[in-house]
Amino acid sequence: MVTMGSTAGTTPVSAAVDAGAALTYQPHVDVRVEQGDVVVVADMPGARTDAIDVSFADGVLSLHARVAARDLPGTALRQEYGIGDFRRSFRLGDGFDATGITATYSLGVLTVRVPKLAAVRPRKVPVQAS
Repeated sequence: MVTMGSTAGTTPVSAAVDAGAALTYQPHVDVRVEQGDVVVVADMPGARTDAIDVSFADGVLSLHARVAARDLPGTALRQEYGIGDFRRSFRLGDGFDATGITATYSLGVLTVRVPKLAAVRPRKVPVQAS
């Protein structure tokens, strides 16, 4: 079972009260099943690999990426790219192997693979002639 919350794209989900604080965004994601594993692909541009946290507890997969403010020279004439952290969580339920979770990050895209436990994977039973 995979349950997903709101998919508001990169719309800020919460702005900090402090005017100097960053926003928090929900990254765009694709969630699919590959060979029985759940694979989550999330757009998290501007994050560094060492600033990404992936955790799995009580059947919930949580993604968090901290994005540092850009310090660009000159005066901005137009500024559309918001700076803020990315957060997203998914309730996957039981039957997943927390020790086998893998995560890779390349070109602003985080890919997380959550394998099912061997005991709950579908199994093909061979039929033999007697």
